[in-house]
Amino acid sequence: MNSIVSIKNISKKFDKNYVLDGVTINIPKGSICGLVGPNGAGKTTLLRIITSLQNADSGQVNVNANVFSGLIEEPALFYEMNASQNITQQLILYGLENEFNPNDFLEYVGLEDTNNKKVKHFSLGMKQKLAIAMMLVGNPELIILDEPMNGLDPQGIISLRNLILKLNKEGVTFLISSHLLYELEKIATDFIFINHGKIISEMTSEEFSNANKGHIQLEVNDRDSFEKAMNDLEIPYVEADNLKMNIFSNYTITDLIIKLNDYGCIVTKCFNVETSLEEFFIRLMDENDK
Repeated sequence: MNSIVSIKNISKKFDKNYVLDGVTINIPKGSICGLVGPNGAGKTTLLRIITSLQNADSGQVNVNANVFSGLIEEPALFYEMNASQNITQQLILYGLENEFNPNDFLEYVGLEDTNNKKVKHFSLGMKQKLAIAMMLVGNPELIILDEPMNGLDPQGIISLRNLILKLNKEGVTFLISSHLLYELEKIATDFIFINHGKIISEMTSEEFSNANKGHIQLEVNDRDSFEKAMNDLEIPYVEADNLKMNIFSNYTITDLIIKLNDYGCIVTKCFNVETSLEEFFIRLMDENDK
């Protein structure tokens, strides 16, 4: 695995309290890596250390990218300027003002129609998109975002999600912290879980899916015939309520209905029950806090 970020045994104290305690992680190149943890877990401090906005007390950070950009906490924008002028300032910073048209960057993120509207009048979603457009000036291989979807309306979230997926498809690696786990679950290829300044779990989205396969819940008309069918077929189950059964197997709902029907057991209701990232996160934090 090629890592674009390698962190070894990073620790950081504020006063006498460890905010980060021996953190070691690797971010795969080309991934969308979700950094997940409760408030005060150390997420923002870790991102600030990776982006050199803060120094660790000990440990090593290696970022294997020629150019990378980070948006930590709030976008740094020129609020009295319009979007094009903001991009121009970024181009000047990189010495590229004579090589690129600012509107090309705005068009990429969907802000080409903002004209002379000052940034101070932008919605939060527009500001986030402008900040990402400014990051793209340096052609970064890695983009780090801290709670990028906070405060966005549903359309803003969808627009930002699609932009992240578009950039990732073109080879940009993302490291994203977010409290909106249902959104992170839609885009992340990898997850890192942190609590009390320590890494408590790392997994790919595929590993998460395999480890958190859902189950099928059936409501049936007869317990005896159901139990005989499950025992004969060696299918594990748990009775969740009266005649409501949670079934853990690779059988589809259709397969189960057909097989139960052969035993004279009628399915009256059926559901696929999935384990979400939020549910897994809550369970993981509860286990870690014990």
